[in-house]
Amino acid sequence: MRPPWLQIALLSTCLSVGFLAATVSRAQAPSAAFFAQPTFVVAGHTESFLDTSSNNPTSWLWNFGDPSSGAANTSTLQNPTHVFATAGDYTVTLTATNAAGSDVFQDTLTVAPGVPSCVPNATTLCLSGGRFSVTVGWVTTNLQAGQGNAVGLTDNSGYFWFFDPTNVEIVTKVLNGCAYNNAYWVFSAGLTNAAVFVTVVDTSLDIQYIGYNPMGVAFQPIQDTNAFPASCP
Repeated sequence: MRPPWLQIALLSTCLSVGFLAATVSRAQAPSAAFFAQPTFVVAGHTESFLDTSSNNPTSWLWNFGDPSSGAANTSTLQNPTHVFATAGDYTVTLTATNAAGSDVFQDTLTVAPGVPSCVPNATTLCLSGGRFSVTVGWVTTNLQAGQGNAVGLTDNSGYFWFFDPTNVEIVTKVLNGCAYNNAYWVFSAGLTNAAVFVTVVDTSLDIQYIGYNPMGVAFQPIQDTNAFPASCP
């Protein structure tokens, strides 16, 4: 007969092993997903990718479907960027992995050869006489994602709402600071802790500026008085 202390030790071990097995069995492989911003992709411009995979992946492997970019065609960052040098269709693949397994998500991006003149629409502000286009992409902490809805205020400013037209989330303006420091300025403020990409494009020179606020962080004001140093006069 086993002594009582040994029986207790064996029972404790069995319970611990059983608990560990149950914990492992409940672990789930990721469900891979991502969000690309801006949604209008232009050759030679930086495209940002935000991981929105569920079930807590611990590693990421991106393939941008752009073998001509060499080593830059892949990334192991959670939220990478990539520049597509030429126009065309590119299939971007994300493999998200954790201890329980992995999952693959793909999306095809159409890269345009250049930036057209700004055309205002439901998700685009056209500022400074239509020279600058402004779009906003967002991802919430529960991994909802979308484009901000644009509302113009003045020739130089406007705002975006995400969920409800009465709930302002982001205000942005572009100012001509050429007389002061030979640059156009970008200012943006927000009432959100979502991940936010503010993308401003000088359509006359095909120059792009991106401001980013991390997920779960109260929006950090953008006050960039050197956003477009090549856009003057």
